[in-house]
Amino acid sequence: MEIVSHRGYWKMKNEKNDRIAFVQAIEHGFGIETDIRDCGGKLVISHDIPSGGEMTVEAFFSLDGIQNILLALNIKSDGLQYELKKLLERHGIYNYFVFDMSIPDTVGYFGMNLASRISEYEKELPFAAYSSHVWLDCFNSDWFSANDVKKYLSSGKKVCVVSPELHRRDCKVVWQMLKSIDGDGLMICTDMPQLAESFFNEND
Repeated sequence: MEIVSHRGYWKMKNEKNDRIAFVQAIEHGFGIETDIRDCGGKLVISHDIPSGGEMTVEAFFSLDGIQNILLALNIKSDGLQYELKKLLERHGIYNYFVFDMSIPDTVGYFGMNLASRISEYEKELPFAAYSSHVWLDCFNSDWFSANDVKKYLSSGKKVCVVSPELHRRDCKVVWQMLKSIDGDGLMICTDMPQLAESFFNEND
């Protein structure tokens, strides 16, 4: 199980999507999920509408060791493809995937590492033929089964499961179910990366 830290490995809520959370994730070997927008002609790290002063994607990609971990890049604005691809190539970052951009904007990401979203509201993978990953979300219920996850893995996709605590629900049932699944390519995006690491590796 690959652990992806949601907005970095933060200890205090005000550290989310901040340099300290990213550095801590890298130091622990956790993947990083983060949010990308544009502001003043640059790409920045921000979940909400940027107000100025946010960390730039250039600075994020320049962090020591970032090439060694997985990056899950949540695209919050349209029209970022060209600049993002340029920055990824400039910094030698290949272990990444992009997701959550609008449907029309997604076409511009073909040829990059793309994740198709699926949830209780989105039952089909809209860009399966162009996707290397699946972003498996669960907004209101633990709607998916181990067989669903295995189906996507067996089709050759990597699968990143959104841990239920991101939607303010208990994660125990989903974690236990995921622990029963063997095979490479399975990831979990969580607010509790160190706890998840201990849970999924306790019998290793």
